[in-house]
Amino acid sequence: MVLFNNKQNKDVTSKYKSDIAFSKAISKAFTQELKDLLLRRSKRLLPFDEIKEKLDLWYGKDIGLRSVSLDSIVGSQGRYRNFTRHFLPLDENLRNRWKQIDSAVESGRDLPPVELYKVCNAYFVKDGHHRVSVATAKKRSFIEAKVFEYNCDFSLDDKTDIEQIAILQTYQLFLKETGLKKTRNPDLHLTVLGGYPILMEHIQRHRFYLIKKGKNQVSIEEASMSWFDNIYSPMVTLITKNSIMGKFPHRTKTDFYIWISKYKNWLFQDVFVSDEVQSVIDSYSKKFSNPIRKALGKLKKFFGLVKY
Repeated sequence: MVLFNNKQNKDVTSKYKSDIAFSKAISKAFTQELKDLLLRRSKRLLPFDEIKEKLDLWYGKDIGLRSVSLDSIVGSQGRYRNFTRHFLPLDENLRNRWKQIDSAVESGRDLPPVELYKVCNAYFVKDGHHRVSVATAKKRSFIEAKVFEYNCDFSLDDKTDIEQIAILQTYQLFLKETGLKKTRNPDLHLTVLGGYPILMEHIQRHRFYLIKKGKNQVSIEEASMSWFDNIYSPMVTLITKNSIMGKFPHRTKTDFYIWISKYKNWLFQDVFVSDEVQSVIDSYSKKFSNPIRKALGKLKKFFGLVKY
């Protein structure tokens, strides 16, 4: 007596394989989460709606079908808590739908393209979370997607986390307040939260200096341009000529501007004196490129103690 025909046997086998595949994927997800917790790393998906609000994104343009690298998908609209940063499943309730997608892929059935939002060089899933997850579990490199693109002036990629989004949000507010985006289009990116209020203090102090020198009315925009042209830019030129930036490749010119200013206790700056600044930069470079200090810096970063 034949209990199952060949098609039924294949269906049972496919469901069994998909069940095992999901169990492996969710097990790997929890292992990654535990490892990230122990190493104090944030590897969760980014919430698109929050990113959209923080970066002031308003209009997404349909740019059609694209082949998108799975590594560049960093977030989700609405389901960012259900998957890891690499789109492995975290919720047992995802099992049935995940298995259906996996079985369909295994059987060779065509699936509709997923829908993604593109922000800079990063992507967020609008529709097709399970398809992305299954493709990731199968170690695929690309997925077909219908893409809606948002214009973005900032750097956003697969390494971006929530703290960096907060930095970008503060940067955007800083550019609006100072008007520097319109007048100078500067590159003032920072890697640590808390730096833009320090830059604003420098600009405010420079504004008071200009008023004291005889200008009755100095707007924050005028003070910002003067600070950028006469204080920041010359100092950054000297910083980039020094070898210290090559020893800390993950830091930016503006990071070094703030650190060197604080090292000299220049919370407020009025004028730029080239020889004096050069001396301070050389001293800072010699002191903080010491291997022991670099090791201490890495420990502070690991324990979340790195602050301006």
